[in-house]
Amino acid sequence: MLQIENLVKKYDTNTVLDEVSATFEEGKCYLLLGANGAGKSTLAKCIAGDEGYESGSIQWHNSSTNVSDIVALQYQFFNSYPHLKVREVIQLFQRLIVNPYDINELYTLLNVSSFEQTLIKNLSGGQQKTLSIILAFLLNKKIIILDEPFATLDLQRKQVLAEFIKNQIHQDRLFIIISHEIAGFEDLFDSILILQNGKIMEQGTMSDLKKKYKQTTFPGIEGIYFEVTGQVLGGYKK
Repeated sequence: MLQIENLVKKYDTNTVLDEVSATFEEGKCYLLLGANGAGKSTLAKCIAGDEGYESGSIQWHNSSTNVSDIVALQYQFFNSYPHLKVREVIQLFQRLIVNPYDINELYTLLNVSSFEQTLIKNLSGGQQKTLSIILAFLLNKKIIILDEPFATLDLQRKQVLAEFIKNQIHQDRLFIIISHEIAGFEDLFDSILILQNGKIMEQGTMSDLKKKYKQTTFPGIEGIYFEVTGQVLGGYKK
């Protein structure tokens, strides 16, 4: 179990995370929603150890020691090593990582072979996203945080990625997914957390939130998000 308690993160005088508390369980997938600037990516970076924080705690099984060692964070794009080919970058990471994950299935599902000889600097947005997802799984961590994994992917890749994640959840991995693209993927998520202005405004299972918000302007998660924040997904006010 991953436990976050009263987490505060500031950039200068700007409070990005304001006493955020949440609990995440193994074998489940959590959807993290919020407008740009709500604190989603900052929370992800704090969990992964890429950002420090002013106060609060992040614990795994009641221990705060080396939590970041079991976290893989996928960034939205990968553009490092611009003069290497995709396959060369993957081979480099496979050599550097201790006990890398066998990515052959995901490699095939996402059709990486179709652009594996392309230089990083020449990749499209969707290809960069696909590579960043491959590298996140390659790390073979217990907790996987995906930042807008479906954005810029074509429909086929979105669907096969969602099915792959479902199978990974059954292997007792913990997934935290930041995404605005949820149409067709609602059954992927066990619980939803909604951030606004650095605070968690609502959290719960889909069934519990549907019971709480029975009459919504929009169907499904979009409707719940609108009732909580007064915004439609993507951060635009209605």
